[in-house]
Amino acid sequence: MTTETAVDLKHLNTLLVERMKVKRRPVAISYCADAPPPGYEPANVVACAIVREAEAGRRVYVDAQHHDCWVGQYHLGWLPNPQPLITEGEYLTMAQGFFTPEGARRNKAQSNSLPQGAIAALAAAPLDDVPDGVEVDALICITDPMHAMQIAGAASVREGTFPIGEIGPSACASIFATPRLTRNSVFATGDGGGRMHNRVGAGEMFISIPREHFHYIVELIENFRIDPEKMRELIMPSHAPRGGQET
Repeated sequence: MTTETAVDLKHLNTLLVERMKVKRRPVAISYCADAPPPGYEPANVVACAIVREAEAGRRVYVDAQHHDCWVGQYHLGWLPNPQPLITEGEYLTMAQGFFTPEGARRNKAQSNSLPQGAIAALAAAPLDDVPDGVEVDALICITDPMHAMQIAGAASVREGTFPIGEIGPSACASIFATPRLTRNSVFATGDGGGRMHNRVGAGEMFISIPREHFHYIVELIENFRIDPEKMRELIMPSHAPRGGQET
């Protein structure tokens, strides 16, 4: 079982930006049980777009009153009396010709959502600019597949827990609901809308890391070492020393 270890967020941000060389600003996510943190502004945007807003330096939140996407509201547990338009994915077939009704229905059935009313607000801020006293529950970064493999996979090399990969669900389901419910790291392509609203490039994807895994990222980076020659010697017969163990 993962033992949570306190991590200095500014140090974590420095490691990601200066050592890992991630090109986009890491974002701190807070699941607010009662109210958004002081100093955070409401954002009437699609829920997933708070990532982009925080990348730009803002401290923002969405809640049941401040938002611009019924799908995000549904996956965050705020949509009152959810209708088949959203829950059965009917909006997908009505707006996108490549979805069949069955495909849309199963898409929503297999997508994670937070329980109704589980949180009061979802807040985002730059990881290096979180106010004192604000609890950070997850880290989100938009990055390339190589860094996604390393950062989202940090827990896998430290404790053996593989990250969850998602292709198909809405971005808000993958990056907000799935890591919260599973307490596991996630890498996801996001959906078309989520990628558009966050300006995700063709070679980029989302990663979302729960705070339980923050210390694994630090450990990974601070112990990062690869010896290609030694690896070849150990696993490739063609590179093994003469007289070495045969496989």
